[in-house]
Amino acid sequence: MPEQSSDPGPRKPAASWARGAGGQLWPEGTVFGRNDRICLALIVGVTIFGLIMLPARPVILTWAPLAIVALTGSRTGMVACGALAATGSAGMPLPLAIAVPLIAGILSIVKFDPVYWWAGKLWGEWFIKAMAGQTKRSIRRAERAEQLARTYMIPAIGLTYIPFVPVPAAIIYAVLGASGTKLRTFLGIDLVFATIAQVTYFTLGWYIGQPAVALLDEFAKYSLWLALGILVFIIAGSVRTSIIAEKERAAQEAGESREAGTARDDTAGTSRAQAPGPAGQPGEPG
Repeated sequence: MPEQSSDPGPRKPAASWARGAGGQLWPEGTVFGRNDRICLALIVGVTIFGLIMLPARPVILTWAPLAIVALTGSRTGMVACGALAATGSAGMPLPLAIAVPLIAGILSIVKFDPVYWWAGKLWGEWFIKAMAGQTKRSIRRAERAEQLARTYMIPAIGLTYIPFVPVPAAIIYAVLGASGTKLRTFLGIDLVFATIAQVTYFTLGWYIGQPAVALLDEFAKYSLWLALGILVFIIAGSVRTSIIAEKERAAQEAGESREAGTARDDTAGTSRAQAPGPAGQPGEPG
C-alpha cells in the first residue's frame, strides 16, 4: 500500500461506494512509492492504448485480422482468423494458421489483466471506487461486480469473457487483488477462461468459413467510416457522461445544503427556546 503521512482513519466497508472527501482517488496524505508510480503509469498506458484501438479496430480487422488479434485479443478477429484458416486464405500453412492466432489471441486478451489485479492489491478500496465512474448507473454496476467477485471468484472471472454481460472486468480483477487472491491463482484461472473463449470463437469462424470471409471483405469497404463513427460516439459519450455526472453532483450538493440549512434552523430554534426570558424564565419558542 502507498505510505501514509498520517493515519487515514478506519477503512470503510468494501461495498460503500460514496466518494472520498473531495472525490480524491487516494486517501489524503498518500505518498507514492516506486511500485505505485509504476502501476499508475501502466494504467495510464492501458487507458491510452484502449482509446486509440477503439476507432482503429475496424480498419485493422479488415486489413489484417491476425494483427488485431495480436494487439487486442479481438473476438471478431478470432472468428475471422478461423474462417481464413478454414478456407486456406490465411497465407500460412494450416498448422500455423491454427496455432498462431490461438496463441496470440489467448495471450493478448489477458495481457492487461494483471495490471488491474496489481492496482487492487496496492490501493484496494479507493482504487475500486475510483473505477466505478461518476454516474449512478455506473456505480450500481461496479457495486454488483465487486459483490460478485468477493462471493464467487472463479465464476466472476468467467463472466468477463461472456459478450454483452455488463460486468466491468477491471473491477473484478482489482477486487480479487484487493481481497488477497494470489497472482498465480488469478492468472491460472484467467488463462483457462481465455483459452475456452478464444478457441470457441476460432472454431465458430472455422465452421462459418467462406461466408465469414465474404462478410469481412464487404466490411472492409466501410471500415473507415465505421472508425469515424466510433470516434464521434466516444466523444459524444464522454460529453454526455460529464453532463450527467455534473447534474448529479449539483443535485447532491443542493440536497446537502438544504439538510445543513434545516439543521441550522433546528439548532437556532432550540437555542431560542432555551434562552432565559426577562424574568429569568425560559423564553417562548420562536
